[in-house]
Amino acid sequence: MNEIYQINDWLVKEFQKNELVNTISTLPTLQIDTQIANIYPLVNLDLQDTDITESQISANYRITIVQQRDTRTDITDNKLLTNSNYIDNVSETHSIAHKLLNKLLRGYNDLNIEIQSQSTLRQLKNWSRNSLDGVQFDLELAIPNAGTIC
Repeated sequence: MNEIYQINDWLVKEFQKNELVNTISTLPTLQIDTQIANIYPLVNLDLQDTDITESQISANYRITIVQQRDTRTDITDNKLLTNSNYIDNVSETHSIAHKLLNKLLRGYNDLNIEIQSQSTLRQLKNWSRNSLDGVQFDLELAIPNAGTIC
């Protein structure tokens, strides 16, 4: 297995271990919400680009974690978004991201995958076709260049 495959496989396995995650996809970000069979929460790993140096190989991902919004039809004058599960969705998707980032920040992996850079977690509110809420962030991961090729 080459290094890019190892990084991608490691990410998928880490998200599969998370009991909150139901679906993992590797689609371009704009195509995430086009699958009718998606079961949320959904994690999408969109590999943006890669870089090779003598010592390491890095992979840049846009990671999107979303949950479908449910809105109650009760009429209320409450402005605290209590007529939907928005806050629950943000909390749940943030927790999924938090668990992965903690593992990487603490260096708990056998492949020596490290964070090179990380963006802030952007909040997604009522996003895309199916009224999704969640978080999205860019993550650059590096793995030692072992010189493996397919």
